[in-house]
Amino acid sequence: MLEKLDTLIAFAVVMLAVSLIITIFTQIISTVLGLRGSNLFWGIETLLKELAPGLSTKDNPDAPRKVAEYILTHPLISDSMFARIEDVWLIGPVVKVLMQVPLIGWVIMRWRCATAIGPDELARMLDRLAAADPAVSTALKDLLAAADPEAERRAKLLNEALAPFVPPATPAPGYTVQVDKILDQAAESARQSVGKLEAWFNSSMDRVSQRFAIQMRLWTVVFAFCLAFGVHLDSLGLFEQISTNSAVRSALVGIRGDVLGEAKAIIPPAAAPSATPATAAAPATDAPVSAEVLQGALTALKTSAPSAAIPDKIDVGIATVKEVETWLQGKGVPAETVGKYRGFVISALVKRADDIDKQLQKAGVDLVPSPYPGDPKQGWPYRVVHELFQFNNNRNFLGILLTAAFLSLGAPFWYNALKNLSNLRSTVANKQDQAA
Repeated sequence: MLEKLDTLIAFAVVMLAVSLIITIFTQIISTVLGLRGSNLFWGIETLLKELAPGLSTKDNPDAPRKVAEYILTHPLISDSMFARIEDVWLIGPVVKVLMQVPLIGWVIMRWRCATAIGPDELARMLDRLAAADPAVSTALKDLLAAADPEAERRAKLLNEALAPFVPPATPAPGYTVQVDKILDQAAESARQSVGKLEAWFNSSMDRVSQRFAIQMRLWTVVFAFCLAFGVHLDSLGLFEQISTNSAVRSALVGIRGDVLGEAKAIIPPAAAPSATPATAAAPATDAPVSAEVLQGALTALKTSAPSAAIPDKIDVGIATVKEVETWLQGKGVPAETVGKYRGFVISALVKRADDIDKQLQKAGVDLVPSPYPGDPKQGWPYRVVHELFQFNNNRNFLGILLTAAFLSLGAPFWYNALKNLSNLRSTVANKQDQAA
């Protein structure tokens, strides 16, 4: 019984370790591509297109996009250092030139966007832009003045209820209570009578969160298939190896604590979202980086720039790279130093992935074969691409496909599975000791 359980635990150890590498890849992609800010940009642009169709004109068809860019890259709204870096001496002109390069400019634009905005902030920025730009003034003022249709409906029903009401000469019992109820209803209706923009804001931000979650899920699946087929990780063959090779099985069971520790350092706590869900537009499903990785990157940054007066420890509640950058700016750290932090985070994540690979190699599991299979006489592109689609047999192909499916479940799934199996093993081991 214990041997079969150890086989499952060893298999879960490998799946969790590889899933952690995929999690690191998705965190790097989220950081490099600025997925959080780009999704918020999409949400604001879509909101403006739907609620203010008059913004788009024949002469200015991209007005909603330009308005969204103005708002989310404004220094008063954006928490990104790139929203202000254009004014930095020497660096600013370089950034302006780089923004003209198609791919680089596209990435910098994503980094410049804010990652959160409240409905009040959005309304104020629209009002400010309406006063400054005559081309969009009419459309934006109409949007800000538009009432929520649902609030208008409630007010109409309340007016109809109050219209026939005439105070009697002799109030009946309970008359005062009825009047108080009507006044309470009127006050509640007034409280909920927000404008059309505010009424649709939270719904739009829900779509932003869902869109971000789908994107991160797709990246996880893409990396799962790329890694499974790239290294030809056959889950059927792996399971057979673990079940028949006691040395590999024991080694994997022995490192389960280390892998669980790595998981805690890489997978951020689910109960620590980096935005307030009701008023901030930052998706609650954002892919924050663990506090250990963020702190390690801060230490490396401090070592590289000892004269920059960098704090020793990150404040509690900070969970993303952009939040750390904003926090460092608030501490007076120079912009050129803050700009290096993102690179240190990526380096820390890559080192984590390398450490996990070394642990698996030590246990007897090689993720990336060395040398990589293929005809060494062929050049790199042909050799690698050709090998990706070469399988020993149908069983080998099925095993790799199953591996991709298993990895697509995500690191949190395998973390919980390994944790539960480890607890079950302790229980079974204690019962066997008692029976002996």
